[in-house]
Amino acid sequence: MAVAALLLAAGASRRMGEPKPLLRWGDRTLIEWELDELDRSVVDEVVIVTGARAEEVRRSLGERARYCVFHPEWPQGRATSLAAGARALAAPGREPPEAIVVQNVDQPTRAAIVDRLVSELRSSGAAVVQPSFEGRAGHPLVLAGGLLGELAAVAEETQGIRALRARHEPLLVAMDDEPVVRIDLDTPETVDSGRRLLGVE
Repeated sequence: MAVAALLLAAGASRRMGEPKPLLRWGDRTLIEWELDELDRSVVDEVVIVTGARAEEVRRSLGERARYCVFHPEWPQGRATSLAAGARALAAPGREPPEAIVVQNVDQPTRAAIVDRLVSELRSSGAAVVQPSFEGRAGHPLVLAGGLLGELAAVAEETQGIRALRARHEPLLVAMDDEPVVRIDLDTPETVDSGRRLLGVE
């Protein structure tokens, strides 16, 4: 059964001042770098949820624009984008995923981290796994495929994915050698440190 990834790239990037998916990340854009890492991982299929600047993001991806799903209600919040991505994964003709990696475009990660989390999900039988760094929960989340229906029903008014995590307490996987799991590219000041952590020039 497939491992799927939802890459959320719909936000307006207001605090960053430029579209986060299109940030220069080495010799690529950030979203291209993230897709390359997912390609190197155990992930079999990717859905990219776009919203703000959707056409710019699509154009930047070339043939990989086929992964994009435009979510017109993106201004209503991240939970609606997450639900839209989950509904795309549940579309007729798609193989139900065994595991779902939930990644925000402003929280880049490495293939090895994704692979370890998927392995932990499989071996533990947990419904949700999440990395931690020095006792603090990080990202990405990996969910059992059986939660796809719940993921498709998350909503802002019911606290989005927080409510799902409350129902299915994540198994925390200690990764104290991986500060990467706490990266959050919210403002221009965070970009250089993020690049350094990931070894990007």
